[in-house]
This record gives sequence, structure tokens and C-alpha cells, in this order.
Amino acid sequence: MDLMEASILLHVGIVLLLLWILSSFNCCHPIAYFLSLIYLYLIYERYDMRLRRKIQFEERRKSSRRRALFESETVRWLNNAVEKIWLVCIEQIISQKILLPIIPWFLQKYKPWTVKKAVVQHLYMGRSPPIFTEMRVIRQPNDDDHLVLELGINFRAADDMSAILAVKLRKRLGLGMRTKLHLMGMHIEGKVLIGLKFLHKWPFLGRLRVCFAEPPYFQMVVKPLFTRGLDVTELPGIAGWLDKLLALAFEETLVEPNMLVVDVEKFASPSPQPESWFSVDAKDPIAHAMVEVVEASDMKPSDPNGLADPYVKGQLGPYRFRTKPQRKTRTPKWNEEFKIPIFTWESPNVLAIEVCDKDHFVDDSLGSVTFSF
Repeated sequence: MDLMEASILLHVGIVLLLLWILSSFNCCHPIAYFLSLIYLYLIYERYDMRLRRKIQFEERRKSSRRRALFESETVRWLNNAVEKIWLVCIEQIISQKILLPIIPWFLQKYKPWTVKKAVVQHLYMGRSPPIFTEMRVIRQPNDDDHLVLELGINFRAADDMSAILAVKLRKRLGLGMRTKLHLMGMHIEGKVLIGLKFLHKWPFLGRLRVCFAEPPYFQMVVKPLFTRGLDVTELPGIAGWLDKLLALAFEETLVEPNMLVVDVEKFASPSPQPESWFSVDAKDPIAHAMVEVVEASDMKPSDPNGLADPYVKGQLGPYRFRTKPQRKTRTPKWNEEFKIPIFTWESPNVLAIEVCDKDHFVDDSLGSVTFSF
């Protein structure tokens, strides 16, 4: 039995236990059974989405392994070197010197409105180093980089990974309560672009620019209060909110053309100041696409009353947009306009549009279409 099956059974066991407790007190209303079914359905949908996402990245990984023998030997040597010195120094440098100063900046910018303050109290990446799946040199570096590398990276934290995030809620919502979230696992996979600019003197590397070539596969295990118990990233509502938050944080800062810029000279100084040696370089768009969502007619009824609550959502690269839902109608009129940034003409720009019906629990898809230009 794998971890996913065990976790699903845990949710089923909790639901059955709650129903048994309600039955023992003669309080088990039929609504409780209905809500239990909805809860388990949402949990199933969450796991199904995770599984589909994992399969997609597994297929990408297999296709990326078809490389020349020389490149395979280079990647094998790199993985062996990283494995040997990971616990000696690399883990401490990444977790304590790099991530600890950077994470507070991300938390301050992307924390939810319910949180007043969030602080990382402890961070240990675990004994397992990242694995590089491929490596190649970009022949024509952009800007003034002397060398640009494209690395396929797969980091799956071992079971000894631990991180503690202290959170203080706002007074109007949580009465200023404090809690701790324990990050017990992490899996991140994708293609990373690294731009290097060299110097003639120490530290010989002047600037390092890092970004993902495309939105990465990212999953983590977060448990509240204690290191045992449910993973809160699986719960309906929290799961969707967390996915949107992570997607926004990655796409606005760490997905090409946006990138994290590290001033290696300042980083290597005897006493580097926090937030002085790194910055986020957000590229300006080279053009814009104007999308106007006007109206629709004869839409598919998806509610018991024979009507629908339709809205339109779309995505072009990292940019997402969504209209307001129109209630109880089959002839909605949105009349909304969106200005979508375009960052490159070197690869096809694909605009994906989907019409959905707004429901209380799971929104229904009424149709979709894609455009390439």
C-alpha cells in the first residue's frame, strides 16, 4: 500500500469515526451522511489531480532522459559529487544562507490576508540531495550572461526533513492566535535555467540568475501543531488556496522570464545584509493581448433549475484571468476586458479559455477552447 492509498484510508476512517460518534448520541442526521460523501469526493478529486500531475511530469522525465552518452556521464558525475558533499556543506548553505533570508521575503509578499505575521523558526532540507536529470548549455545566452545552463532537477525530501513556520493570525479573524505549521516533506521537479556572469577577481562569480523554464511540479506536506496527523494541504479549500498561492508565487517570481538574481559578491562578503544580495527581476512584457469576454447564448443547463451560473476563465502562459459569475441564466452577459502580457514570440503563445458553472463545491466545465498565435 503506497502513501496515497494510506492517506485516503485515513480520511475514510476519520469520516466513519465521526459518523459513529454522531450515531452513538442519536445526532446522525441524513445531512451528515451527505456532507461526508461530499468531503470524501473532494478528497478523491484532490488525489486524482495530484496523480494526473505526477503522471505528466513522469512522462516529461522519461522523454528528457534521451540524451547523448557524454551528457549522461556528466549528469552522473554531477549527481555523485552533490551526493558526497550535500551533508558536508551544501545543505547548510542552501537552507541557512540562501533560503532562510529569501523565504521571509516571499512570505511577506504572498501571505494570505488572514495571517498578520509568519516567521520561519527552523529549516532543515533533509539528508537527500536533489537529483539532476539532464544538463545542457544554452548556445546563445541572453543579456550579458557569460554562460547559461539548463538543468533538469528533481528534489524529493527524505523523511528527516523538518521546517517550522510560526504564524500569527489577525485579531479580527483568529483573535491574534499563534500556531505552528510543520513542513514534513517536499517534492519539486522541473527545468531550471541558471545564468552565470564571471569576474576577473574573487569570488570570480559576480552574478547568478535562476528561474524555472516552466511552472514546476511542486507538492509539500504540512501538518499543524504537531509532526503527526493530517496533511492540511489535502483538505478541501486549503488545498485549492495553497495551489493558487504557490502558482502565483512561482509564476510571478521564478518562472521565465522572471528570475531570482543573486549578487554573489555581496553574498560572499563577510557580513552580508539580509535582502541586499538578492532581488527578483520581473521582465516587462513585449506586447499585450486584449481579451474581451462579451456574452454567450444557449448555454448548457447544469443546475437542477435548468439554468447555470456561468463564468469564463483563461490562461496565457503564467497569466490567469476570470470573469464574475452570472447567476441563473443561459444567456450571460459579462462585458469584461482583460489585458494579458506577452513576454516572447520565440515560442507559441497558447491562450486556453474555459466556461464553467459556479457551484458550491465543485464547478462544472461547460466547454473549452485553445488558440495559438
